[in-house]
This record gives sequence, C-alpha cells and structure tokens, in this order.
Amino acid sequence: MALDLSQLIRQIDALSENASKRQADQAARLPLAQATLDAIAADPEATRQRAADVAHRFRWAGAIPTDEPINAVYPLPAHPARASIVAADGSQIHPDRHGLALYYLINIGSIVFRHGAEEAPACNSSAEVFFEDEDLYENESLISGEKINAERDARELGELARLGASESGAAPTVTLLDNGLLLFFSLQEQDRKAKDKAIANYLARMDQLKASGAALAGVVDRPRAANIIRLLHLATLDERELDQDHLRGTGRFQHMVDTALFGALQPGERSALFVNAAPDNLEYYKPRGHTVRFFYLNAGRPGKGSLLRIEVPEWVAQDRARLDLVHAAIVEQCRFTDGFPYVLMRAHELAVVTMDERRAFDELVMGALVRRGFTPGVSQKQQGKEWTGSGKRRFP
Repeated sequence: MALDLSQLIRQIDALSENASKRQADQAARLPLAQATLDAIAADPEATRQRAADVAHRFRWAGAIPTDEPINAVYPLPAHPARASIVAADGSQIHPDRHGLALYYLINIGSIVFRHGAEEAPACNSSAEVFFEDEDLYENESLISGEKINAERDARELGELARLGASESGAAPTVTLLDNGLLLFFSLQEQDRKAKDKAIANYLARMDQLKASGAALAGVVDRPRAANIIRLLHLATLDERELDQDHLRGTGRFQHMVDTALFGALQPGERSALFVNAAPDNLEYYKPRGHTVRFFYLNAGRPGKGSLLRIEVPEWVAQDRARLDLVHAAIVEQCRFTDGFPYVLMRAHELAVVTMDERRAFDELVMGALVRRGFTPGVSQKQQGKEWTGSGKRRFP
C-alpha cells in the first residue's frame, strides 16, 4: 500500500475536530444571517437596486433579488398527468501523449422519461472522436482539457435541444443538466478570444433549446455557492465601504454558504428566485435573453432533506407554468432516488466511459493502425501506470 494510513491518524483527528468547530461556529452565526435576510426583505426594491448597482460597478458575484419576496417559501406545485423529463450528461477522454495516437473523445448520454406513459424510458448514448489537426491544435499547442470540457458542455445542451424539440409538442417538457447553467470554462478562462468563442457556442445551443419549447434547468447537488450570503454581507456595509476590498469577502458571514439559510424548507418547498450576479451572467447571458436565475429546493422526504440548487434561464423563471413544471418534475424525479433526479443519474451512467471501454477502444485503434502499416505502442510511463492499477480509473 503506497498510502500509509497510520501516519495520518493524528491529522485525521485534527481534521474532524476542525470540522466540528467550523460547523458549531456557522450554527452560532446563522440567526444573524437569517435576521439579515428578513431585514433586507422589508425593503426589496432598495435591496435590488443596490445589488444591481454593485454588480455593475465592481463585478461582484452576489445575488440580485427578483420580483419574488426575498424570504418567501413556495410550496410544491401539482405535477401534470403527462410530462416528458429529459436529461443529458457527457464524459470525455482527453488527448494522451503517452497513448497509441492523439485524439479526444466526447460521449453524450441522454434519457427521455415520459411521465404518465406506460413505457420504459428512452435511453441513448452518442460518441464522437476528434483527431484532425484543427480539432487537436490551437496556436501550435495541443488543445487543453478545459476547452474539451467546454465543448462537451455545449454538446449536452445541444442534445437537450434536439430531444426537447421532439418531445415538447406531445407533452410539457423539462430538460435537465447535472450542473449549473453558467459555462464553467468561461469562469476560469483568461484568454478573451477563447472565452468569447466558447460562450458563443454554448449560448447558440441554449437559443436552440429555448426555441424547442421545452423548459431548462441545471441541478447542483450539495451546492457550496454563497451568492445570497454575499448579498447579506452587502447589507452590512455602508456607502463608504463599497469598494473591492470589502466586497471581496463575506465579513461576519465568512465561510457560510447559501444552503445554511434554507434548512427550514420542508420537502417539496423552494426558496425565492435570485439572479446570479456573476459578471459572465450579466455580460454574456443577459444580452441574449438567458440571464441565469436560481433557487434552493428541498427535494428530499420527511426526515431526510436534500437541498439542491436549481438554476434556470430567465425565459423559464418568468413563465410561472414552466417554473412550476421544473419545480414539480425535479421533486417527482427525486422520489425515485431519495434526493437527486433519477434521469440525471441514469444519463451519467450512459455517458461514463469505463476503463474496460477505454481499453476496447484502444484495441480497435491499434488494429486500425496496424492494418495501415504502423507499429503503435504506448510509452513506458503509460505501460507502468496500467501495470500498477490504473484499471480502477473511470473517465466521467
């Protein structure tokens, strides 16, 4: 065993003590956070205007209230007798310079669950291999894993748009992603040209999804976001403190997350909607009519809550019928799995490329290369990895 666990016992004890103290500290500060939430709810328009102004001036990633009361709780709406719930998820194999050949692969798994129809869910997976120079290289450098992930995310949306268009004519349709709706690549990428290109590709698929007539939602399990916590911190600052240094942190609410505010939600209940004030949302998504809003939802059951963060574009948030459909469909799907939508779990299973599948694919590649006169082989480093247990890896 390469990891000597006996060396870590003391550190594990210290870790558990630290976690216990952190939990107690946050619990002690929770009443103040909840009181601050109630206080800003008393003057929603002033809170909304101040948050929007700060987001514009300082690129502040907090939360902007909507026209829903800030501290409101919304009960579970009725689920329609017929509805289609669609999910898509993706996985990828990144280029491996130690492998047989340079390529990358994207696999998209999808499922259509027709609620109220006596039929099995329709499942599908679709893979594509990329190996041309224009696919592999950018400015003479091998494409980064982050850019491949961004293409995967766009293809997930594209698959939802395709299936949404085929389903929405027959029944109300919800499409789900296992993530937030803001493209993660764009939140990390510093190169403006690459960022613009990736977001344009992503938003083009979102345009298609909107045109399909289906609703869209991103589901985040165990969310660690603190957008609303930042809004509470903003409420504690006076005008002289509105600067980058004060807005960067969360002050007396340090290390708290949004979900701490919504522990009282009963199964099926959701919080109010908020606009994610992330700069990318306001700069890219808003002009295209896709401003991302979010709410928190208890999708669990009595005695076992499950707080999810649900993100929706503005064209869902502003349509009560679609918003209620998203709310009801997610809770209904979570009843199959005790807290997370069944269709997203199944889409993930359909998307994952296992190590055995990777080996089988490499064997096909090797056979094709041999037939064309090549003598392929992996590097000694890669061979060593395979001998020492990399068979346990998966490629989600």
